Amino acid sequence: MSEVILNVNNVTKHFGGLKAVGGDDGLSFAVKRGSFVGLIGPNGAGKSTIFNLISGVLDPTSGTVELNGKELSKTRSSDIASLGLARTFQTPRAFLSLSVLDNVVVGARSQAEEFKSALFGGWKDQETSLIEKAKESLTRVGLGDRLDETVENLSGGELRMLEIARQLVRDPEILLLDEPTAGVDPSLQGKLSTILGELHKEGRTLIVVEHNLHFLLSIADTVIVLQQGELLASGTPQDIKTDPKVVAAYL
Repeated sequence: MSEVILNVNNVTKHFGGLKAVGGDDGLSFAVKRGSFVGLIGPNGAGKSTIFNLISGVLDPTSGTVELNGKELSKTRSSDIASLGLARTFQTPRAFLSLSVLDNVVVGARSQAEEFKSALFGGWKDQETSLIEKAKESLTRVGLGDRLDETVENLSGGELRMLEIARQLVRDPEILLLDEPTAGVDPSLQGKLSTILGELHKEGRTLIVVEHNLHFLLSIADTVIVLQQGELLASGTPQDIKTDPKVVAAYL
């Protein structure tokens, strides 16, 4: 198995006449399996657009994105998720009228799997297993005692943790987190740092977009810096902290 899990190869994304990602030559970087990558840059640098290109929300104008050697640019986002990739969004997405537990269960269900289970009589076993996994994921993010509450009762930070639980229940190989500390109070940030550290130790690959540099640089092992959609620098957190180009443009 290759040590590289994700390859972004000469990718560009244009919106009309605007070059949002890649500039003239395209954006390229590789992510090693099991690494913890921080993706930083000023507002408008293209960070969320890159996440959308990787997860299939957007198709690149040119170039390719490969996950475990499989080219993704023409693959539906739902199919990409089945390949072991999960992501969160800047704005948490939840079914406000449902309970905390039901939000995780509903988000993890696969229509194809439900049909097969119903057809061959395995629906109840699958549902029981899914509910247990959902409870485990919620306990892991500190919401194990809120299972039956409606999502409307959660704070902004707790909604962030719910969003992470909805992805963890899928047992992803690679997890993309978009601004996970936004709206999260310091105590929950400490909990989140612990969770991400545990996931990293388990061998999962993490890519995190984050404006909270103190939070990110203390836990990532690799940092990629974007500026105006292009690669400005990459390296260890210490490399990035002392890189003159990064200091001038961002830090």
